[in-house]
Amino acid sequence: MDSKIKNEPEKPESPAPASKKSKLSRFLRAAELAFAATGFIALLLVATPVTNWLFDGLDRQTPLARSKYIICLGGDSARIIESAGLLSEGYGDYLIVSNHGPFSKYMRELAIEWGADPGRILVDDQSKKTRHHAPSIARNLDVNPTEDSCIIVTSFTHMARSKACFEKAGFRHVIMREPRWERSSRPAERTWKWRFKVLPDVIYEYAALAEYFIRGDI
Repeated sequence: MDSKIKNEPEKPESPAPASKKSKLSRFLRAAELAFAATGFIALLLVATPVTNWLFDGLDRQTPLARSKYIICLGGDSARIIESAGLLSEGYGDYLIVSNHGPFSKYMRELAIEWGADPGRILVDDQSKKTRHHAPSIARNLDVNPTEDSCIIVTSFTHMARSKACFEKAGFRHVIMREPRWERSSRPAERTWKWRFKVLPDVIYEYAALAEYFIRGDI
């Protein structure tokens, strides 16, 4: 009886589970390294001309020319004011305000307040994201992408993605335009304070460009 007990193989001990304290410690260490890396990259972008190069890389403006449509993409009011001004100055036959739901109605009303002729304003209220504007305008407003010329008004950092989306949708005669006060108010000397201010928009746009490329939207 005793010999049988002695000859039985010993059961291996179960490894002790990792302690909660150890897991928390590893998580905090990883978070610390991530924050350190993020801080280093941000410091590099702000303290060097890299942000300048990335910012300039988003520029898609070309000289203004008279076009059939001025297309104002939804966003801040400066875009609407610029678009209304271009219409009044004779740069387009029609102004298209493109957004979704009640926001497009607000854009139309603001454009009228800034001198746009109500009879020359067309409304696209089906566009929630950048990739929606071009196909929605072509589909709902009978704009011919291959024939009709367009001035597209949007923010500076948003121009590259917007133009790529319109070209993907078949638009062949596109002029990009930012609100003129944005360009005129841009400092001649780009200090670290300026780079710090524009960096979030620059990072966002390059990330969005990457996403749209992967999705096949551009």
